[in-house]
Amino acid sequence: MSNWLRIVLAVAVAAHGIGHILFLMPLLSSTTWGQSAQSWLLGDGGLAKGLGALIWLVALVGFVAAAFGIFRETDWWQMAAIMSAVVSTVGLILFWTRPTTSPAVSALVFNLLILISLLVVRWPPVGQTS
Repeated sequence: MSNWLRIVLAVAVAAHGIGHILFLMPLLSSTTWGQSAQSWLLGDGGLAKGLGALIWLVALVGFVAAAFGIFRETDWWQMAAIMSAVVSTVGLILFWTRPTTSPAVSALVFNLLILISLLVVRWPPVGQTS
């Protein structure tokens, strides 16, 4: 992968990870930022807030770590990106609201792009980042 593509990919993955703050903050404060602090499955009590905050924090840190791994050309970045995309998708499903918000849809699309790229298309091949 060329240097410019690697940098663009790292920035996009990091931005996606940082964007999970939009989902995390409503669970930690009274700020909504248009996102729901209520889960259709878990409700809006302490379990929903605690589990939701953990999910969004893991996704945020995981995507930022994956971006660092892409930038540094590590062997583990793909697994970090896959795991983060799965965790993020679980969180999106648990906290899906109606009407659906634009950040939720775009986050789901980005997660699916990561999963399809790495698991189905297998791009880039493992170990081929330079």
